[in-house]
Amino acid sequence: MTTLKASEEGLVKIRQARREMGSTIEDPRWLVEASQTLEPDRTWTEAGPYADGLSLPTWRRFLGGREPIKANAFKAFCTVLQLNWEEIVDRPSLAPPYQGGVGGVRDFCQQHIDSVVEEIRQKCHSKIQQLYSKMQLLDIAQPVDVSKLYVEVNILEEITSWQPGEIRDLLRGFNPDADNFNRLGLGKVRQKRVPGLDAVKSHSKLMVLGKPGSGKTTFLKHIAIQCDRAKFEANKIPIFISLKTFAEIANLDLLEYISDEFASYGVEARSQTESVLSQGRCLILLDGLDEVPESDSDAVVRQIRQFVQKYYSNQFIITCRIAAAKYRFHDEAFTCVEVADFNCEQIAAFAKNWFVAFSQNMEAGKALASQFVEKLKLQKNQQIRELAVTPILLNLTCLVFQAKADFPSNRAKLYEEGMEIMLRKWDETRGIQRDEVYRDLNLCRKKHLLAFVAAITFERGDYFFEKNTVQQLIADYLANLPDGTSNPVKFESDSEVVLKAIEAQHGLLVERARGIYSFSHLTFQEYFTAKAIVDNYEAHSLQKMVIHITNKRWREVFFLAVEMLPKADDLLRLMKQQVDVLVADDEQLQQFLMWVNQKSISVDFPYKPAAVRFFYFSLLPSLELALNRNPERFLDPALYLAVKHTFDPAVEFTLDLVLDLAILPVLDGAIDPALSLAHDILLVPLVEPELMQALQKLKKQLPRYPGHKKIFREWWHANGQVWTKELRQIIISYRNIGHDWQFSEQQNSLLRKYYDANKLLVHCLNSGCNVSPAVRQEIEDTLLLPIANIQKTSDKCDRV
Repeated sequence: MTTLKASEEGLVKIRQARREMGSTIEDPRWLVEASQTLEPDRTWTEAGPYADGLSLPTWRRFLGGREPIKANAFKAFCTVLQLNWEEIVDRPSLAPPYQGGVGGVRDFCQQHIDSVVEEIRQKCHSKIQQLYSKMQLLDIAQPVDVSKLYVEVNILEEITSWQPGEIRDLLRGFNPDADNFNRLGLGKVRQKRVPGLDAVKSHSKLMVLGKPGSGKTTFLKHIAIQCDRAKFEANKIPIFISLKTFAEIANLDLLEYISDEFASYGVEARSQTESVLSQGRCLILLDGLDEVPESDSDAVVRQIRQFVQKYYSNQFIITCRIAAAKYRFHDEAFTCVEVADFNCEQIAAFAKNWFVAFSQNMEAGKALASQFVEKLKLQKNQQIRELAVTPILLNLTCLVFQAKADFPSNRAKLYEEGMEIMLRKWDETRGIQRDEVYRDLNLCRKKHLLAFVAAITFERGDYFFEKNTVQQLIADYLANLPDGTSNPVKFESDSEVVLKAIEAQHGLLVERARGIYSFSHLTFQEYFTAKAIVDNYEAHSLQKMVIHITNKRWREVFFLAVEMLPKADDLLRLMKQQVDVLVADDEQLQQFLMWVNQKSISVDFPYKPAAVRFFYFSLLPSLELALNRNPERFLDPALYLAVKHTFDPAVEFTLDLVLDLAILPVLDGAIDPALSLAHDILLVPLVEPELMQALQKLKKQLPRYPGHKKIFREWWHANGQVWTKELRQIIISYRNIGHDWQFSEQQNSLLRKYYDANKLLVHCLNSGCNVSPAVRQEIEDTLLLPIANIQKTSDKCDRV
């Protein structure tokens, strides 16, 4: 039977593979796995080695490499270590070709090409490591190792924008009005993700497409480094070519270009270049087809096609922005795949790598990364999490977070920086001058155009739109430019060119399915909608905006608008007026607000009056507005401490909360209201004697039973209604709470909207926007007040 042993170079790879896989020399786990590669149903035991030789001594001889072992055992061990046995086997010296016949000549030629490949690999190693092992990130001075920051990309094997579909299909499961709305649903992908290296292993010719900043170049550099370090395609020569650089040379000839590259490594003979190419021993990585100037693109594509056809046995990978991939190389059998957005695991891995790379020590970096991931999960940071799915914007969020270990309260500035990156800085920092097919649109006009499209589509509730719809909007914008033409045919032509340019160059509008577009992120559509409102600032435009104050999908637009306005006084006042109008015409709801105000006035504590009103408003049982009984979410954090600690001086708040908790389960028909009344035991030293006496008397009416719920149910069925009425009357009499308002379903719904709109107003007020102290005080003083009281306050201010 044939035997094999490892070469000296092979032994180095074996030891490296063992270290990476965490094995020890005595670990029989590898023997079990190796045996299953030969015969899955067999069971290995140390005492009884296989006839195939898969025993611990055989494993040691394999690692030592001094003695040959049976070929099938050698190959099985290589499979478990994820090594190519042909790359590590020790090939015996061959006899001269004239002694070995035809077979000897073939073996000699193979040995010759192997030695040439190895020689070139060794010569190009240093240059590849220097040129491609580093990456420069935006707004960071020092470059970072690709291996330290790289996160394995995922690949979609079907290009989403090439698939047929309808808007109703894309809207499935996407509901911005829902409480648990998933903002990432806009770009939801319903196909399986494949690890990037798996896709490369499966296809000899691959076209990798992706949005701007999706990590295509980094992926290609990673492959080049892995190949150079013999961790991937160790028997091939990695050749990384920037197509932008290639297009700049006078004579577009890929063979000449590669030969010159090899010559710079010290490979003098062009025949060696042609030899390794003819034998298919090169991994050719062509980066940035979309970065080639339009004037050179046809020549570059033609040269690639000719080269691929001539040297077809090599492995090729081309990267290109997805919207610019008009050349698909179908004749050369290229498989097109798409780089997928980062998922949660990839975001966490990137953040860990990023903060460790740019922190003073590893532990500090890991701690900061952990904080980043946890805060990114918070509901209030959904919009930021939405941007973090692409590496370019994830880098920005990490950079912003690093300064204060938190995200900025003013998100508009973060989004503005993101816009600058996508519209200008990403190409500028890499020296890419793209053809300005819409050169009349400077940066300011591009932003205005996107704001124009965003505002109209968002106002309509359109998150996805047909190609002809967005082209018509672009044409309308172009027609209104001061230097625009009056030719409608030209508008139509220009609008298509502009749409493709925005998609290909900036990635802010993307094709979700064939002929169906959307903004790449819902956050960008909201940002540009707010920008349109701010750019066209006038009372009429603000008035149109505030009518949406109860619409949940407009929430982020309000936040962004108040942050972007030079002064937010007018908008905040209009919001306050719109909130008050919601319940102004309902007399019963006004009475409820009057009671809320009376209760807040009846207590004397140093908390903001608005905070106290929010507390009593939230006790309304039918609305479920008590925020899951989570008082720390009230306006004034000090109020949380008041209701959290029973023997805090703020007894009034605590007592009302406890009594409210006591009556709610009773009104809902709970099994044991006595358990709720047990809360008052904590307040025995504090409750006025009359109230305590009334509660104790009521408690004695409950049946005595040692846990027999059946007995209690029977008693409750006969006496519960009367008992509940008495309990309510006691609480109303002594505490002025527990009123049965008997609101209709419509009134309850209106109160929910009113409450949510007030919270939105408060959050906008506290967002860090530029608001005058007088307006801030005016709004805080009149929150949750009935119209009559607001009018009194206003008249008083006018007199002052």
